[in-house]
This record gives sequence, structure tokens and C-alpha cells, in this order.
Amino acid sequence: MELESVRRDRRCTGRIAAPFSTTYSATKFAVEGFFGSLRNELIMQKKEVTVTLCFLGLIDMASALNTRDIVTLKAASASGAALAIVKGGATQAMDVFYPWTMELVCQVRDWFPRLRDWIMRGLYNYPSA
Repeated sequence: MELESVRRDRRCTGRIAAPFSTTYSATKFAVEGFFGSLRNELIMQKKEVTVTLCFLGLIDMASALNTRDIVTLKAASASGAALAIVKGGATQAMDVFYPWTMELVCQVRDWFPRLRDWIMRGLYNYPSA
């Protein structure tokens, strides 16, 4: 049987609830749950299909240009992100993080939730009330 691969790319705000992305974060949390469940169902059914979840930071694309005045984070290379996604699918990785710092950020989400929120708020140019 030929191996199939399912890749789903998401911004890291899908794994971390970032400010000003309420709807986006909610839908991405749902996508992570859906594909995580799908991965386990396929394994239990002994289907030769892999599911690779891609967690992307801010990528240098048109949508990133709209955040220049709000986010202090530097956008990562779009071609680098594309290469990471292709490599992840080709190697049947469970998860792909691009840039590499996204893996650390996503781990902080689970280990240190208060630190995660403090760091996330620090990435935005938003005056306190």
C-alpha cells in the first residue's frame, strides 16, 4: 500500500492564544484537535497515512505586513517555511515548527502558562489602559 501523508499548516497562534486573534486562535485549536484525533484513529485502524501538524510563527508574507505596527516579532522567511513543511511531510514528522523557536514557545505554553502569557503580551506594541 502506498503511504499517504496529510499536512496541515498553522500559525503558532493556533497553539498559543495570542492577543487580537480570538477567532483565528479558536479555529486553529479546533484544527489541532481534529487532526490529532484523526492521526490516532488512522493509527488504530492500521492505515498507512501520516498526519504532520505544522506550527508556524510569523511568516514574511502579505498578511505579516499588516502586523508591522502591532507585533515586534520579526517575520521568518516564507521559502524557509515552505521547505520546512515539505521536509516534515516527506519525513513523516508528527510536528513541524518553523522557525525553530516556535517549538520552545509551544512547550512554554504547557510548562509555564503565566510566563507564556507574559511573553506573548510583550510581543505587541499595545499601550496599557
